[in-house]
Amino acid sequence: MSEQPGSVSPPPEIEPVQQSFAERYRISPVLFALIVLFAIFVSYQIVGGLLTLLFVGSRVTTDNVMLHRVFTMVGQIFFIFLPTLVFARLLDLRFSRVFPWRVPRGGETLFAILSLFFLQEVLQIYLLFQDRIPFPEELRKIIDPAKQMIEEMFRTLVSSKSPPELLFVVLVVAVTPAVVEEFLFRGLVQSCFERSVSPGRAAFWAGLIFGVFHFNPFAVVPLIALGIFFGMLRYRSQSMILAMTVHFLNNALAVVITHFNVDEKLVAGAEKGAEANILMLLTQLVLALTLFGLTFSWYWRLTKKPSM
Repeated sequence: MSEQPGSVSPPPEIEPVQQSFAERYRISPVLFALIVLFAIFVSYQIVGGLLTLLFVGSRVTTDNVMLHRVFTMVGQIFFIFLPTLVFARLLDLRFSRVFPWRVPRGGETLFAILSLFFLQEVLQIYLLFQDRIPFPEELRKIIDPAKQMIEEMFRTLVSSKSPPELLFVVLVVAVTPAVVEEFLFRGLVQSCFERSVSPGRAAFWAGLIFGVFHFNPFAVVPLIALGIFFGMLRYRSQSMILAMTVHFLNNALAVVITHFNVDEKLVAGAEKGAEANILMLLTQLVLALTLFGLTFSWYWRLTKKPSM
């Protein structure tokens, strides 16, 4: 029916704005990130660790290494990746605001990869100097066996004797963490911090947590450095793709080095079984730092935000 002259039309109904769980209850983004990290720590480290202990055992040997790899990969998917997606939905109803996605340009990809290679050299040299820190003898008796156990476990996990096994190790050690860990740290955690602090600081804090979360005290500094580096790639590129790509290459290189029996100290410039030439290492360190600074500064320029 047509409206009568002079009648007033009812105001249009305003649909309520949909809010996420975190928005509805006004949960601080930083507090939300801490809740996520605690929940995933319990899920992966405790629940997943107990399941691995019950069904596979605590020690990684050549007899059970395949089962350890399977449990590691499945555990990351079910106890880290899936909870990350659930928490992301609780934080924001739009995944694109939590997991930014943009295909990077060729130039920025090239300089990001070059930066990674030079940063790896810097961190390898750092580890050589770290090994020479003079600890008291009593403390050394505790540190050395623990360090050796972690190194042997890692080497067993990433070692391979055939091309098919090498591909599977790459899947477990490089592909899965590059996706799962980046969704958690450069996706959910960094997005939480970006809602409270500047993007650069968010990348720093997410990288710091990334390094500590690996629970490897003997590699915590390199892990933090890599985490901050990945975070800066994510921040400047406005995408997780580049951080995932570089994370994959970092882990895959470790697998390939182990497969072809290339000692990490040889890569860093120190001959295996010999005392490192300090002057040579310092020269390499300065050179690697310089090249890293140059390549990363070029990456920074290529991803410079256009002025308004």
